[in-house]
Amino acid sequence: MNIEEHIRQLYHQNTEFQRWFNNDLPEMVGVEAVNHFTESFQNEGFTDETLEKWQEVKRRSDPKRIDRAAASRPILTGDTGDLGRSIESKAQPGEVKITAATTAAGSDKDYAAAHNEGTTTAGRGNKTKIPKRQFIGKSAVLDKKIMDICERKIASILK
Repeated sequence: MNIEEHIRQLYHQNTEFQRWFNNDLPEMVGVEAVNHFTESFQNEGFTDETLEKWQEVKRRSDPKRIDRAAASRPILTGDTGDLGRSIESKAQPGEVKITAATTAAGSDKDYAAAHNEGTTTAGRGNKTKIPKRQFIGKSAVLDKKIMDICERKIASILK
């Protein structure tokens, strides 16, 4: 292969890489992130480096409620499961934004941040304490999944 062919190959690889980085990668990262954060609701905990289980809820530990449906329902699913299904990604060229707690109509679930971060000022009179039950945020496991995707694609472009 002569120098001109090498230059053409590098130009082609660069073009393919830029197209993938700006268009395909944000979409792939968004899907991976949504899947990872949605797993928090199935695992009843958040995975950064390891799975950190959420604090147990009273409704499942109260012996008076054991036979009721709510006593066996997973944590943070509520009656509707809206919060877990509200995680979505919005990809744009070169970037992806992960959002949680929006309905199809676009209105915010005001309780999402309270659950994800915890609060001592919830409820009527702002006197209810909600423990932190993080379901979305920075995750070393997710970062590793994304890096693996990037490494495989870059290797395939360069070969």
